[in-house]
Amino acid sequence: MKPMPKLRRDLHAELDPFFYPDSIAIIGASQYLIKPSGLPLNLLEMYEYKGGLYPINPKYDKIGGRKCYPTVLDVPGPVDLAIVTVPAAVTMETLYQCAEKGVKAVIIFTSGFAEVGESGRKAQEEISRLARDSGMRILGPNCLGVVNYYNGSAASFMYHAKPEDIYYPETLAYITQSGGLGAIVFQMVLQHSVGFNYFVSTGNEADVSFAEVLSYLVGRDEVDLVGGYIEGLPRDGRLFMDACHRALQQRKLITFQKVGRTAVGASAAASHTGALVGEDRVYDGIFKQFGVVRAEDVEQMNALITMHAAGRMPVGKRIGVITISGGGGVVVADKCPDYGLEVVRLTDATQQTLREFFPPYGAVANPVDLTSAIFVEESLFQRAIRTVMDDPLVDVGAFFYNLQMPDFKAAEKIIDIYNATDKPLVVFTWPTGQDYAVAGKEKMIRAGVPVIEHVPSGLWALSVLADWARRTESVPSFPRYQPGEERRRALETIAQSADEGRGALTESRSKKVLQAYGIPVTEEILVQSAAAAAEAAGTIGYPVVLKIESPDILHKTEAGGVLLNLSDAAAVEEGYALIVKRAREYNSAARLDGVLVQKMLEPGLEVILGLKKDPLFGQTVLLGLGGIFVELLKDVSIRTAPLREADARAMIEELQGKALFDGVRGQRPRDREALIAIMMKLSRLAVELDEEIAELDINPLIVYADGEGAVAADGLIVLAEDA
Repeated sequence: MKPMPKLRRDLHAELDPFFYPDSIAIIGASQYLIKPSGLPLNLLEMYEYKGGLYPINPKYDKIGGRKCYPTVLDVPGPVDLAIVTVPAAVTMETLYQCAEKGVKAVIIFTSGFAEVGESGRKAQEEISRLARDSGMRILGPNCLGVVNYYNGSAASFMYHAKPEDIYYPETLAYITQSGGLGAIVFQMVLQHSVGFNYFVSTGNEADVSFAEVLSYLVGRDEVDLVGGYIEGLPRDGRLFMDACHRALQQRKLITFQKVGRTAVGASAAASHTGALVGEDRVYDGIFKQFGVVRAEDVEQMNALITMHAAGRMPVGKRIGVITISGGGGVVVADKCPDYGLEVVRLTDATQQTLREFFPPYGAVANPVDLTSAIFVEESLFQRAIRTVMDDPLVDVGAFFYNLQMPDFKAAEKIIDIYNATDKPLVVFTWPTGQDYAVAGKEKMIRAGVPVIEHVPSGLWALSVLADWARRTESVPSFPRYQPGEERRRALETIAQSADEGRGALTESRSKKVLQAYGIPVTEEILVQSAAAAAEAAGTIGYPVVLKIESPDILHKTEAGGVLLNLSDAAAVEEGYALIVKRAREYNSAARLDGVLVQKMLEPGLEVILGLKKDPLFGQTVLLGLGGIFVELLKDVSIRTAPLREADARAMIEELQGKALFDGVRGQRPRDREALIAIMMKLSRLAVELDEEIAELDINPLIVYADGEGAVAADGLIVLAEDA
């Protein structure tokens, strides 16, 4: 990965006061302990926070039996953390007082800033400037605060009783850009008997960013699991990626729910690549590249968190399904392939063992159907689960059970058998309102058994956890490059266009940049007359292609500036005149550098390769299949530069049309290794020319049969504004 810029300060030391403050001031504290301004004092006392507590409000002498101070400047001792609950109109005055006091960290609950319009945005910019100039770190505004469940520092107005009887306490660190949704997730996760170690609501992120909080939490030894809700990162993209990479290296699971799958945030682009790189596609590629599990909804996230908390990592995706209903087994089995899970046929030995105590009409191959025999034989499902889980072919188990069955000791039996195996086992059940069924479900959950009521979410979680566990076994480092002759030659070509005031490189110059990095391109000659075109064609060899060369006509086909398969000198001379005429008609003011005469390439598999500089994550690399796949299906994969070879291979595997690389209808397999080599060269180009290039398009890149290589048939480079 591109080396991280050195942080201007020690991030861990800066953020520590939010989580481990020795003293907290509550500015705007209220006597009404159920109001947002009163809840922090209420929660801090409920959670037995041991540090200094200073209510600040000129209206009161005391709040909750504690001395109340007129301003933060009147507090006798130092203040590590200040919670600001005053109205937006007096927030800045309060912040300046905090800075004067030497407060290390501030949390602003108050709303009414960038989320309400232009005036609020300007006020929020003033908050950012103050944080930057003073060194005082500020979380928010418009946030729910921070809770540390190790030391009771509940600097939040999210009211919740102190969790008790949690089987997996202090397990999940959670970061959310939505306070309300974060509170909902908090309650849902607790219902699965998973507790939190840290909870952070980042709000508008005028200063402290989501990425900074993530980096801080990943750096803490006690954090093994981070969840979060993201609407969009405002900055610190490289820091975000660095934190995710470190987490994967340390086997710390990160799962985010990222909303907004549209490309609203993506700007219009000059290249085909730019048009395909939408905001959400970039996030999706970043998550895959850095091992972040993307949850589509809170149900998926809860299922994954629950199973990870149990600490049982799947070694594979072969699943054994046990059910009390044939239909229930079919429901589970039908869904398994959707998530890459294999309903494996149990070994003959396992099936024989099952037949020894199963009714003759019970199914034993997988799914294993207990049938109504469990009404007669109460220990049947225990023996069946144990037998299936002991099968060497089974990596994970799923038990589909109706808690409304008249077996009041079912929960205890399931708990016993869960504890008797070390493989991942999830219990699927139906939502129910029956008292004894609810009590049974609660009993299993409080004993640490993953109980999931939504089958697709549970199966998804099993599958992605297996993928994640396998990926953590080996996390390759990102390549580092030492710029050399390649970069020098490329910059010479770029400088020619920049000096001429051109915002984009013509095709021939774009290809010179590609050639500088060893990317194969078509044989071609740039000419300025029909006679020279015919001479060039004779040198190259027929058939040839003619293309208009102009920095003002980036999409040549639209202008009629491309002629294919010309087979003699007469056709070339006529073609030269024709495409020059068309170019003039298309754009009379266009600068024409001439016509490119190119070797007509043999047909092969067309792909598109490209770069686009994302304002948050830097240079992104795009791979897609050409033709209908990219035009209609948008069949593309995205990563950030630099690529590892594993990233390049994964991008190919993600394409819907990846089977085309294996050869179809009698064709030979395509040269994947040549494509991967070109992708790695393009990755290096992206890193070394990061400041010069805004977009790059190779469309198409022709990939030939295995061992025959690949060639860039066309190229376009759009320069950065300050190149």
